[in-house]
Amino acid sequence: MRTHVREVRPLKRLRSLCTVVTAALMFGVTAAAPAQSPSPLGELTLYGVRLKGASTEAFIAAALKAGATPLAQRTDGPPGFDTRSAGVPALQRLTVVSDAAGLVSAQFVIKPYGQENEALRQLLVSKYGLPTTAEGARRPFPTFAARFAPRGSFDWDFTGGMKLIYRQPALGDATLSYTDVERARRLSASTPVPGVSGAASLVNRF
Repeated sequence: MRTHVREVRPLKRLRSLCTVVTAALMFGVTAAAPAQSPSPLGELTLYGVRLKGASTEAFIAAALKAGATPLAQRTDGPPGFDTRSAGVPALQRLTVVSDAAGLVSAQFVIKPYGQENEALRQLLVSKYGLPTTAEGARRPFPTFAARFAPRGSFDWDFTGGMKLIYRQPALGDATLSYTDVERARRLSASTPVPGVSGAASLVNRF
């Protein structure tokens, strides 16, 4: 009996190792693989609008058509919208950040936990694939769509310098941002003026 156990256990360990290696290959990473950025995805769109170079007016019109409703705002503040009825799970509040040329970032405050958050993360993975960890080594994050929301920042790269960024901090709002990174950096570095609002919220995000 003991001889039989010694013969079977190495086989079980080998099968277990094969399972782990197969799963790692399916997710596109292995323990020995160096960290590397994935190739950019295609055009980043939202509400049917191509976001790179979009006018603020065209994007807001599309958001309203999708079911967003305007929120009260200061005269010098960025436009805000309630998006709970706009058809995407967990998206609660939208802030539209723009500069003189048009849309810079569509920033959503999202529900940070529960079934809606899980459904949102599953939707993102089904549409765009696994995100990359934005802090530390940049690697695909296999458990992004798991039951419990992961802490940290995760992003997807798109053509034209666009990013989709999911942030789940330990403190503060969980957010999902569709952003033109270079324009956001320039806006963050400039002094906010009336009509060019929301820059402060972009600082230290990229």
